[in-house]
Amino acid sequence: MAILPGILPLTINRGTAFDSVILRLTDEDVTVSGTLNPNVAGTFTIHGSFGNYDLFILEGSPSTFLYYNTTATSYVIARILTQAALTDYWVPAAPITSPTGTYAPQGANTGTATVTNHPVDLTGYTPQAQVRRQPLGGLVLTLSASVTDVSGGEITIAAITADDTRAIESHGDFDWDLVLATMTDRFGPYVKGPFTISDNITQETAAPPSPP
Repeated sequence: MAILPGILPLTINRGTAFDSVILRLTDEDVTVSGTLNPNVAGTFTIHGSFGNYDLFILEGSPSTFLYYNTTATSYVIARILTQAALTDYWVPAAPITSPTGTYAPQGANTGTATVTNHPVDLTGYTPQAQVRRQPLGGLVLTLSASVTDVSGGEITIAAITADDTRAIESHGDFDWDLVLATMTDRFGPYVKGPFTISDNITQETAAPPSPP
């Protein structure tokens, strides 16, 4: 399973609630959707490069290509792989140099095509996330992570209440990462980054004593 890695800094202020974090795991492929004629919806897999940009191909007969066309100065969807001008194809309203976006039909083609990152199916995987000062250092905090959309590649790191963040004993600069585990193996990390645990400068002030 090839997943694009990411860097995500996280921060907790002790005594302040930590909001949940939603992560979406994707691979190098992209998904094209829409009611399209001809029907070119599906998963486009990466096949090297064309004109120094990533080339994506929808397998089949005929094959369909998602690539950067220098004449259009943009990514396009077409059944012809060329740098020349095209007749029947899809192209965004404004030129783009990465594949994701909304593509309008040109020529005889019809329907609006939406190109999105291709999610990773997380069936059988359990996310695990921890915070430590260094890889083999003591455990500082375990983040509660769960799969919240199996087919959509969605993982949610649960929120932490203000009372629970107040109870965290450690503070300072740490690191965290997220791995995926099966019954027999662990893979990753797929997301990692610095993790800061700090205290707010402004603290709760005790109520003044009542007059005698």
